[in-house]
Amino acid sequence: MTRFAFHLAPALMLAYGVVRLIDGRDGSHGPGPAWTWGHLLFLGSLLLYGAVIAGLYRRIRHGVPGAGTARRVTAGAVTAVAAFGLITFIRVAIVDIVVGLQAADGAEKSTLADRYADDPAVLPQAIYDIGPAFFMIGLLALLVQFAFITPGRKPVAALSPVLVVLGFVAITANLDLLPAGAALIWLALIPFTRNHPEAPRPADPQPAAAL
Repeated sequence: MTRFAFHLAPALMLAYGVVRLIDGRDGSHGPGPAWTWGHLLFLGSLLLYGAVIAGLYRRIRHGVPGAGTARRVTAGAVTAVAAFGLITFIRVAIVDIVVGLQAADGAEKSTLADRYADDPAVLPQAIYDIGPAFFMIGLLALLVQFAFITPGRKPVAALSPVLVVLGFVAITANLDLLPAGAALIWLALIPFTRNHPEAPRPADPQPAAAL
């Protein structure tokens, strides 16, 4: 399932980007069926990115020989940052879906979006605004750490964070480049869809022979 998520998470993001371009042909985005279906695709993508983050963490913690305590602690901290950012990103997608279903036109969509800006009011609005960036930073940091500690696969492992940076830069620069950015992220994650041998575990001590 985890290897499947490395494919499907960016694929659904790419599909959302295509639907978004179709929705924006009239010069505005939503509300309407394209807005709703697009954000459902986006929500599915984000949920699958949770499996991607978990899969990267497992690769670093269990699948890389010589990953010491400091590296495992670092991976855990970075995973927590990425997970927090992902949760706030999921909230953005859910709010956009709710707003799109409730709004009758673009003006009402903007009004409802402002109303839901700090809902649920458990965190300051500023955290909700910058939270998704933690997901991007955390995902990138996990890929960088994996590249540093992976023996024998340095060129392939080092290319993944570069592609992810290019993808995030494209998306941040212009949301119309979302399909291209998602394609770059997909390319970055493809190496993780292959089987990687687990680090050998020490054998259980054999009981002493009975005298």
